[in-house]
Amino acid sequence: MDVRLDRRSPKQSSPSRLSQAESEAGYTLLEILVALVVLTIGVLGFMALQFQSVNGRAFARSMNTASTAGLATLEEMRTINFDQLQGSGTLYRSRWDGTEAAEADYDSGDAYKIEWNVGDFAGISANPNVRLRELKTVYAVVRWKEKGVEHSMTLTTFERGFKTGDTT
Repeated sequence: MDVRLDRRSPKQSSPSRLSQAESEAGYTLLEILVALVVLTIGVLGFMALQFQSVNGRAFARSMNTASTAGLATLEEMRTINFDQLQGSGTLYRSRWDGTEAAEADYDSGDAYKIEWNVGDFAGISANPNVRLRELKTVYAVVRWKEKGVEHSMTLTTFERGFKTGDTT
């Protein structure tokens, strides 16, 4: 029978003084550097997300103002007498306060360019009973420049003429 004797003293069965010193030691310089790199990558990702959010919000505000300028133009067109509502044109409106602007303001990015056109269905048929003859389509294309890029949106509405038998 092979019996081995444990020659360790009770003091040696506990962790050695070296391993106790290692467990009580602080972080190494390499561990701190790795933690800083991970933290930096996380912060940079968060900053990129915030930057995209701010840019998206600014573009949404520009698009909202552009649609408001286009809708105001369509509403102005709807106030014109149906029989006189015709043709096309171009308007320039300031991006900042909606006042009248010039083409140079549009070129510099400080104005909206609103191109409007009235489509008339009167010549679609000689039959006076065709209901399309009573409609006109008003289109407005709103263009603006932001950071060197041209954006646009198209708005459309229909206008129906007042006919005998309509109630006011």
